[in-house]
Amino acid sequence: MNENQKDLTPPPDSQAILSNEDCIEWIKSIHQDRINGVALVIHGLNLRPDKMESIIALLTHSCIDVLNLSLRGHGKNYIQKANVDSSKARMQTFKTVSYECWIKEAHRAYGLAGKRSREKQVPLFLIGFSLGGLMGATLFASYPDVYFDRMVLLTPALYIYKIYYLAKLLSPFPRLVIPSFFIKSYCSNRGTPVAGYNALFEAIEHFKKNMASKLNVPTLIFIDTRDELVSYRRLKRIIKNGGLHQWRLHPVKKNTTDAKEKMHHLIIDESSIGKDSWNEMRELIIHHLLP
Repeated sequence: MNENQKDLTPPPDSQAILSNEDCIEWIKSIHQDRINGVALVIHGLNLRPDKMESIIALLTHSCIDVLNLSLRGHGKNYIQKANVDSSKARMQTFKTVSYECWIKEAHRAYGLAGKRSREKQVPLFLIGFSLGGLMGATLFASYPDVYFDRMVLLTPALYIYKIYYLAKLLSPFPRLVIPSFFIKSYCSNRGTPVAGYNALFEAIEHFKKNMASKLNVPTLIFIDTRDELVSYRRLKRIIKNGGLHQWRLHPVKKNTTDAKEKMHHLIIDESSIGKDSWNEMRELIIHHLLP
């Protein structure tokens, strides 16, 4: 096993409480004798959870244990059926997702990560991209037992442009699949069912309803000002109106000539944002989590 090899089982002194072990993946710090923190990592809508690997590697090399959560309908978190291949079974499961399902999975994963941080007496972090940032922040705001010491949110979908709410017109048809915006190599499925968007919209409403001063912990937010999905200006307004003075927005600039993925919303690794911008993000993330 190499120094950063993924391990599908929890660390020896932590017990899984999730009923579906395919929801979670523990990736241990490269130095188990010196742990600086525990991070719950949550991916974006229809994003392959393993595409968070660059951020995860950054964390584990900084002596942070990582729990990578796969929300229902993503990665290996789907209902397997006889004589149905994995991609079809995953999509069938994705068509049945809901906000309640995802928030319960996030809460259970938080329980595991929180237990680990208490055992090691180290801080607990949230790292979330897009939907993952939204679900993590909503979890923090909605559940009294949830607390993160620090957060890193990458283009969190706390507010999305109104044009995307046209998908609400399709809400009575949760099994209808809408083509994805990302290149195929980043996608868990060939498209996103309306059920996924319904869950996203409900999560946004829960965040608005429950947003409170409890969320005012040191938080670093990365976003490209040309983001096609999340409004930079509205994020600034949410921070100001919510009195979240410990939240800091950091605009990033995607190098569209260097990056393989041209969509400005996707900023999770070197391939998606470009080498220089990614190196800058790496330094800022670690400086924020381990000041």
